[in-house]
Amino acid sequence: AAVMIEELIANFERKILEEIYERREVQGTLSDEELDPIMRSFTLNWLLHADPVLTVKAEKHPSSVIEEWPSVLDLLDGIPRNSKYFSGTFSKKASEARKVTGGISNPMSVKYDFEDVHNLMRDFTRSFGNYTQIQCDTVRAKLTKMDKGNTGRVPLATFHNLALNGDWHFSESLTYLRHLGAVDESSSWHGPRVIIPNYIQSASNCLVASQDYRVCCQTQCESYMDVFEAAVGGPTAEPDVILTLAAKIIEENTEGEGRFPSALRQQLLKISRAHHGKVPLHGRLFAQWLHYAFPSECPFPHISGSADKHVLPSDYGQKAQASSKEIRQSALTRPPSMKAGTKQQNQSHSERMDWMTQWIHEEELISQMHLHAPWETKALPIIKNTVGAVFFLVALTGLVYGLGEVRKVDVFKTPLDSDKMHVI
Repeated sequence: AAVMIEELIANFERKILEEIYERREVQGTLSDEELDPIMRSFTLNWLLHADPVLTVKAEKHPSSVIEEWPSVLDLLDGIPRNSKYFSGTFSKKASEARKVTGGISNPMSVKYDFEDVHNLMRDFTRSFGNYTQIQCDTVRAKLTKMDKGNTGRVPLATFHNLALNGDWHFSESLTYLRHLGAVDESSSWHGPRVIIPNYIQSASNCLVASQDYRVCCQTQCESYMDVFEAAVGGPTAEPDVILTLAAKIIEENTEGEGRFPSALRQQLLKISRAHHGKVPLHGRLFAQWLHYAFPSECPFPHISGSADKHVLPSDYGQKAQASSKEIRQSALTRPPSMKAGTKQQNQSHSERMDWMTQWIHEEELISQMHLHAPWETKALPIIKNTVGAVFFLVALTGLVYGLGEVRKVDVFKTPLDSDKMHVI
């Protein structure tokens, strides 16, 4: 599988480079000076491949389209001299073909053929993930800073106010955010709020997108799941074990104490009671619990088919971006919790009362064990193929593609406790 993915990526990048060579009528080899504009053009086309119109505009004025273009140029400055290909295969090749004057090699005579340029660009794209994550962390930090209640959410008005002040990252429309599953509209007190981890991990924040692969934001929640899986060593765990591990994660990754509100502990117990005293680690309800336990890191898992975080802005159309008028109107439309004169004491009370209004009592399981609701006689379907373990990440987001039947079980028939407290 890894080899196939590598080949898909290589073919995609080769196609971009071939188009650039054809468009610029490049023939033969390139000098260092001639290589630079080719690398810049490749980078622009690679980053903006999903939007040809923007690509054309960026070719003339890169910074007007890619805000971080100066940082991208800094990365390109290390190519080719600092690339693995240059110091390895190309170095040996060049030393054999380099002209020699008076017994001294002439570095200015280095030439790059098409395969050389392709391999250099592959080194560049492979290292781009680290840069991408820095940009993702910057966006996440901006939103988290405004999340005063540690709910993993920011009001849509606050979100669009950033765009109003010139930060283009936050200009998605409400309809597009809904489609991505990145907005919570379950509380009339708070109004529509952008769910930070869902937004960060959506296609809207993928820096590179092609038909074969994307370069998107990583999620810290995956590392948290690694902790649970390694410690439990099985598909299910008892609530006390989960609470202990979750507390340990909090203490090791933040300055806070690993203590959870009673409402969150009760929800974990309800999940376990529906599954004979244990909690399925790869079920939708546990993913939902993780979201409220780690609101800024773990995404809210929507019911399968109710949202699609993979839809790119270019595929959604013009309505993906809010107009200037819509952004201004949204930034000025403040819900009751944000209106002037609201006392902080009332806001805090509201936070507690509206803490888990988005919680949905519906389970979805993908497991290698026979798990079923207490009143069911048939076990849930088993995934027996060897790659089943990989797909828990898909289930975690509530999006399942071609994995066979996913049984939905309405495991809870009673409403939430009245004393609700308010967490990718």
